[in-house]
Amino acid sequence: MIDRADAGVRINGHTLAVADTGEGQPVFLLHGAAPGASADGTWASLTPLLARTHRVVAPDFLGFGGSDKPEAEDYGIGLWTAHILTLADEMGIDRFSVVGNSLGGRVGLQLALDAPERIDNLVLMSTRVVPSTSPAQTLLRNYRPDRALMRELLHECFAHDSHTVTDELVERRYALSALPGAHEAIQCFFRSAANVQQTPLGEQLRQIDHRTLVLHGRHDKVVPVSNSITLAELIPHAELQVFADTGHWFPSERAHDFHASVSNFLSHTRS
Repeated sequence: MIDRADAGVRINGHTLAVADTGEGQPVFLLHGAAPGASADGTWASLTPLLARTHRVVAPDFLGFGGSDKPEAEDYGIGLWTAHILTLADEMGIDRFSVVGNSLGGRVGLQLALDAPERIDNLVLMSTRVVPSTSPAQTLLRNYRPDRALMRELLHECFAHDSHTVTDELVERRYALSALPGAHEAIQCFFRSAANVQQTPLGEQLRQIDHRTLVLHGRHDKVVPVSNSITLAELIPHAELQVFADTGHWFPSERAHDFHASVSNFLSHTRS
């Protein structure tokens, strides 16, 4: 395994924090959009496993983690999709697979729709394609940087097993959510997402020809599992796996099974 130092890559005048490790076929790991989200916080346990056989690239989206958080930026799927394609160009990567968590999965879908020739395989985790509302989503949108609120958010939105919410995790997520510009960036995304007319993806999804693995936790309070069932029904070459007794955080609550599913899927090619 080749370890390259984490680096900042300049994209359209802004710096993205990017972890880049391993060698082999490239895989981009795309995190979700929640307060305190980051690439390292999402992929710390998956990265070393995949890096045994793949080149693993894990960026922080603009507005998150160690990436810049400029004011008045048009945060959203279109921006982040364009940034990933530009990042791949800057790194000399022509084709790559995507593992996307929640909003990262939605960006992965957009990459497959906008630049299908650039994508090898898709792993879509807890990915929303149908608008919905829930108390968990309200908590996410109403969050402001506060330790007690972060603890409540992690318990009520993400964890099915409360033991996964540790003091260390609360502090790490809170600190990231309180970085200058982080709260403003995610609130900008929430506002723009609420104002954008949702366009049904049904017919577009039928055109995705990539091998696709769709994963979801059965008790997800943020993104209903019905979204992944819809994805698996519409994407022609999609496989679906639903993890029992887990919520939005099945990569932590069912880590061994999750790691096995992703690594096995990416290690095989279409026959």
